[in-house]
Amino acid sequence: MITVDTFLESTSFEDFNDNWDLAKYTGSVIDTIEGRKIIIHILDIWSDVNSEAKKIWLDLIERAGFYPYFVDKVKKNSDYNFSVQSKIRTSFFKSEFLPNVYFHEEQKEIERAITLEKNIAVSAPTSFGKSLLIEEFVARKKFNNILIIQPTLALIDETRRKLQKYSNYYNLVVNTGQMFLEKNIFILTAERVLEYEKLPPIDFFVIDEFYKISNRRNDSRIDALNIALLKVMKNEPQAMFLTPSVDSLSENFRAKYNVEFYKTDYTLVNTKFEKIRNRNGNTLSGKRKKEKLFKLLSEQSEPSIVYVKSPNEAYKLSKLYLEYLENIDEAVILNHDLDIYEWMDENISPNWQLKKLLLHGIGTHNGALPRHIVTSEMELFNSGKLKVLFATVSLIEGVNTVAKNMIIYNKSKGKIPIDFFDFSNISGRAGRMKQHYTGNVYLFEQEPTPEKFIIDVPAIDQDKVSDEILINIPDSDVNVNGKERKDNLNSGLDPDLINIIKKNLISIKGQKDLYEYICTNIKQLDYLKWNNIPTYDQLWRTLDLCYTFLKSGKLSDHFAQGRALMALKLVKYPLFKVILEQTEYYRKKSKKYLDPENTAIDFVLKFQRNDASFEIPKLLAVIESLQKYYFDHNNVEGNVDYSTFSSMLENEQTDEKFQFLIDYGVPSSAIKKISQIDNPESNVQNASSIITFIKHNSKRIYAKLLPYEQRLLNNAIES
Repeated sequence: MITVDTFLESTSFEDFNDNWDLAKYTGSVIDTIEGRKIIIHILDIWSDVNSEAKKIWLDLIERAGFYPYFVDKVKKNSDYNFSVQSKIRTSFFKSEFLPNVYFHEEQKEIERAITLEKNIAVSAPTSFGKSLLIEEFVARKKFNNILIIQPTLALIDETRRKLQKYSNYYNLVVNTGQMFLEKNIFILTAERVLEYEKLPPIDFFVIDEFYKISNRRNDSRIDALNIALLKVMKNEPQAMFLTPSVDSLSENFRAKYNVEFYKTDYTLVNTKFEKIRNRNGNTLSGKRKKEKLFKLLSEQSEPSIVYVKSPNEAYKLSKLYLEYLENIDEAVILNHDLDIYEWMDENISPNWQLKKLLLHGIGTHNGALPRHIVTSEMELFNSGKLKVLFATVSLIEGVNTVAKNMIIYNKSKGKIPIDFFDFSNISGRAGRMKQHYTGNVYLFEQEPTPEKFIIDVPAIDQDKVSDEILINIPDSDVNVNGKERKDNLNSGLDPDLINIIKKNLISIKGQKDLYEYICTNIKQLDYLKWNNIPTYDQLWRTLDLCYTFLKSGKLSDHFAQGRALMALKLVKYPLFKVILEQTEYYRKKSKKYLDPENTAIDFVLKFQRNDASFEIPKLLAVIESLQKYYFDHNNVEGNVDYSTFSSMLENEQTDEKFQFLIDYGVPSSAIKKISQIDNPESNVQNASSIITFIKHNSKRIYAKLLPYEQRLLNNAIES
């Protein structure tokens, strides 16, 4: 009899007797990981499996509960006859609301629990199909208001695209500037949930990537997610919490919200691990490590993702890989005429290194790239036009990918070592249901030691809870240990100021110290009294106060000055001009910049995505709220309004009512052209009316856009 290990390495399985023997064994372990591995490999090599044995395997595929695969194979096998019992079982697993969709066995178990109106937390592998469960309950149209919290804007856009088909029934809201109607699907980050002053009562609540709520992940946005949880759950919606594989979940959390925890290792994808080592079995380093990686990549015929520790590492390795291909005469241009090239030439630079990489089927993915470029790269990768993607943790924790091979090249994310949870999450990106039955994971580093991960919920457990979360917990729910600490946080502040500080969601101590500084030094702070677009002096001095009190302490004046200068440029000038000026600055500053233009591009894009789109507007909103409170309560005159500047900075100079299109994946360059169309209709105020306006004026609008912009706009309003 053929052994299981031998079978899992085989590429064909033609001998009927071997099929018969293995099928008998599989039947005895059908509900185990080993049994599922055997069946998935059968599916992987299906075209080379003995034709007479396929009927036997189809019965086993059904017994394993793999109904998505079972139905697909039965439809293609005219010799297979459904028994009455099989028809009944199969119909039970068919969705009544999603056409031609069948749940696998364990998806169905969760679907039944939610149908019975239970709150449930699901811990399952990446390939489990958790997002399908969200769509099932949207398709039922049972709930008036659904809220889905996603950790990243990329995942928000991916979710919106999947649910856009329900826009004739639900109003899809992804941006706090959008109006909500009677029936809504809110797809938001936790921060945006908190920005909604009057969020309607939520009927069905989903938090995806729920592990991010835990103290253990050390995520910068943990406070917002915990407070959003408190805000939404106080109205007792039905809830579903989804996470990649963890071991357990806070008992206090489960008890408070009556949550059933569902943990499974059930997967419809196999994962093969291969260690890349030297002859002595040791890990590689330096030049030898790079050479081994590049050789491995050049030999792959299926798409590969290379996990690296940082954006700099991604760019460096992608450039070296292209040089490697050029040296061995395999640097073939795969993508001659992508429409994104023209946009890059016009808005970034014809010399952008990313353009050269895309030409050769290589991509780099990191959180500093414009959102639409990230989406476009993923589409190119998933369609096979990119063969290799060098990616940081921003991809691994971001969107769904279709990768046959996952190569773990580094053992850290930034300077922090990846733990076993990170490792499992990264590995889980190899393979994809119905596309790659088996995913390959190549390990250049030692696998982290397995360890248990129990999700704590700081807002509920109150163990190592931050000041920012604690001050938002209702007094009646604060435990004994936290009462004195919360009293100290509130000490000396009136309720109105406490509410402002709570909503600002940044260092409580820093805000209190900043407010005291404003009170004491108000006569010397005239530079804070600005509105619309500040002067350079006003902005850098305002930011200097923010960094001093709200961030990591006093920094050099030069730091705030540099941030202010770049922020003002991004508000006043086109992106390509800002990049051009930064390039000239690097050329003149030092000879150490071997490629000043690409160094400038990287710096400007990183600043735009991190500082301009998030940190600076956040800091300005905090200091504005504190000084406005002081002015109002002390009869101080001062016209202070930072919102116009912050909005222009955060949304790349786009008209406020069109800003939701950025979240829809439309480049700001296109949005500016749309907003300049002559005589826009007076009722063009919300997302729905703007999309209608675009459709009614499509000829005039599309005539102004590059082909790339046309395509992304069309995807946004038609998807």
